[in-house]
Formats: sequence, structure tokens, C-alpha cells
Amino acid sequence: MASLTAQQQRVVDLIDEKELVDLAVAMAGITAPSGYEQPMADYVLRWLKDNGFENSFQQLVSEGRSNTIGVLPGSRAGRKFIFNSHMDSEQGMPTRVGEELPPGPRAWVDENKRRLFGQAVQNDRGPMAAFMIATKAIKNSGIELAGDIVMTMVVGEIGMGPVDEFRGAKYVGKGYGSRHAVAHGINGDFALIAETTDFGVTWIEAGAAYFKISLEGKGFYTPRLPDRGAVEDSPNAIIKMIPIIQAIERWAVEYQKKYTIDYPVGKMVPKVSIGSIRAGWPYKPSTTPHDCSIYMDVRVPPPVSLSQVERELRQVVGSVGFGAKVECFMFRKGYEGKNVEPLVAAINQAHQAVRGAPTPPINTAETSMWRDINIFNEVGIPAATFGMPRKSADDAPEKFVEIDDIVDAAKMYALVALEICGK
Repeated sequence: MASLTAQQQRVVDLIDEKELVDLAVAMAGITAPSGYEQPMADYVLRWLKDNGFENSFQQLVSEGRSNTIGVLPGSRAGRKFIFNSHMDSEQGMPTRVGEELPPGPRAWVDENKRRLFGQAVQNDRGPMAAFMIATKAIKNSGIELAGDIVMTMVVGEIGMGPVDEFRGAKYVGKGYGSRHAVAHGINGDFALIAETTDFGVTWIEAGAAYFKISLEGKGFYTPRLPDRGAVEDSPNAIIKMIPIIQAIERWAVEYQKKYTIDYPVGKMVPKVSIGSIRAGWPYKPSTTPHDCSIYMDVRVPPPVSLSQVERELRQVVGSVGFGAKVECFMFRKGYEGKNVEPLVAAINQAHQAVRGAPTPPINTAETSMWRDINIFNEVGIPAATFGMPRKSADDAPEKFVEIDDIVDAAKMYALVALEICGK
């Protein structure tokens, strides 16, 4: 590690590896998928109180969904700094209305190879644990900061949008908790969104639009099906959806090429994906479905309007000629952060100090996705996302986080906070 000041070294020395690993694994083992985050919110609040963060509280976002906020007060003479991570996980998300939640997600430690396993460790409770332990180290160091550190552990970052029978607040995602936080008093001079980024840093991310495309068919009992002919004459809505899917796939290739943007920080490649299809009755395939719907995700660069994307998609679907309907049911705009230079400089300095090298280039996927940095940049709080890598190996059953990486991330988060808030 590069030379640190006495105060910086004191803080870094207080970051306890075992405490950090135990916290990450404990939080990653809590059943709290998107829409059902309250157990995580309660656990985090107890941890904050138990560790002396008396200025901690919850914001009720909707029933069963609360943000947890922890504050390390400074003298209020300096800049206020926000850490942000999301508590919701993709593990355990129900696929049917009223479905019972499955047992808690798996998270475990391979002590020999120094690896942390568990999807929720990677997204996003490992980075969250890192900044919680980093902030605790600053608190326990006795250093009085000039500005506050505000830890925001929020609900509803993972991409959901209410549609069909999946209605109500439980199905709202993509910045739900962070948007509530900034609309209800959480503010700062800078925000660091702690996510896995391979230690690259970006302040630019894409928007996201969800579309439902549906068309009608006719119900026919299998023995009474008319003879097969042209696809457009088929009563089966699934069969008629196939040319629409093929047209969308061709458009997706052109869309990606047309709207790729080279930013100074890295390339943004907006992709298109069909993520779901619904039609008929799985238990009764003897009858053709009355309707068929597909659900798709379109990533939208900051300069591109939703109306332009929707217009192109409608033209593509309309060109097939089956009368399919196109409906946008969720949209979140992407942003390019402004005035982020002091935060980015602090991140680069922290990485140089801990790893002895500049931050690596950001990979394309990180700039081409949607994360909560968009919420903060939208309201004028300069924000960037930064964190350790997710890794894979031939001798590992799934992706993992290396213990050395999460410990270094905690050290970097601490150094960034010290730099932004001032001593």
C-alpha cells in the first residue's frame, strides 16, 4: 500500500477482515428479494444501532419496503458524502402473484481459496458491507470529519415494472428506494454508488425501457385445428408471435449499432433483450391460446428519447402486419454525471493508494446498464459507481468475490470518504 497519512493509516488499520466477511455473508443470507426488503432493512438498522450510529432511521417507502439510513455526523463545515447500495436481491423473487418466498439465498466462504460465494454478496450486499465497515472504521478512529457521511441502504434498485397482474408497490424497481430517499430529504455534495465494477469507475449509465407486445389469436381444440397454411392465417397467437420476435431480433442488431456511444470514460452499447413470453395454459396445451405477449428490455442512451425508441419499435412490429400492440410499461432515463471530477479524483487516489496502480478502464457492460447513479445525477448530486470485481474460475461452482478484493474495496471507500468530507 502506498504511503498514507497517519489519520488515513489509523482508519485503514481499523478495517477488520473477519468482521467484514461475516457481515457480507450474514446479509447475503437474508431472504429479501425485490419487493420484500424489510428483513434486510431491519437487520441493517440493528447493526447501525449496535455499532453506535445513533443518527440512524428508516424511511417507509411502501408496505414491507423501507430504506435504512445511517449518518456519521461531521462538524457540518464540509462536504456531505453519500454512500448508496441496494438491499434487494434477485434471489428468491416470486414468479407468481401470492407465491410463497423460498428459503434464504445461499452465501458461504471458501477459507482456503479466500472466496465469498452467493449472488447477493455480489449484488449488492458485499459492496454495502464494505462501506458500512469503512464508515465504522472512520467513526472508531475518533477523527472528526468536516462533513457528514450518509449511508443509504435502499429498496427497489433491481429492474422491475408493474404489468398485468403484477401490480402495486411491490413490483416497482429501478431506483424506487433511491428516488424516495432524495425526494424526502437525503442530500449531499457527492454520492458513491457501491456496486461491483471490477474497480473501474463510471459516472455515465444508460436508461432502460420495458415494453409489452401482445397480439390476439383464437382458441381451437387440437382435433379441430384448421389445416396449416400461411403464418398470418394461423389461429395460434404463439405461432404468429414468431415473425414478430424475428423482426425484433433483426432490429436489435441495428439499434445497438446505431446508438453505441464512445464516451471519454468508456463505450456505451445499448442492447435489447426479450425476457419473457406468456401464452396459453401450461396444464392445457390442447387449446391454442387466445393471446400471446412478449416482454422486452431496451437500453436507452442518455441523448436518445423514449419516444424515438418507441417509434422505431412500433414500426418494426407494425411491419409484420399482424396488428400487435406495443405498450411501454416502465422507463427510467439514463444520465451523464456532471461536476463529478472531485469524486472521481478521490476514487482514483484511493485505488492508487491501496493497489499501487490507477483504476482500470471501465468495461462496457458497466456503462451500458442502469444503476442508482442515474437517480442522484438526475437531481444534481454528482454520482459515480465503483466497487470490487465479481470473478469466475474453472475450480469454482459459480461466480464469487475474493476476500482480498472486498477488503481493499472497504479501504478505498474509507479513503474516498475521508477525502470528500475532509478532516
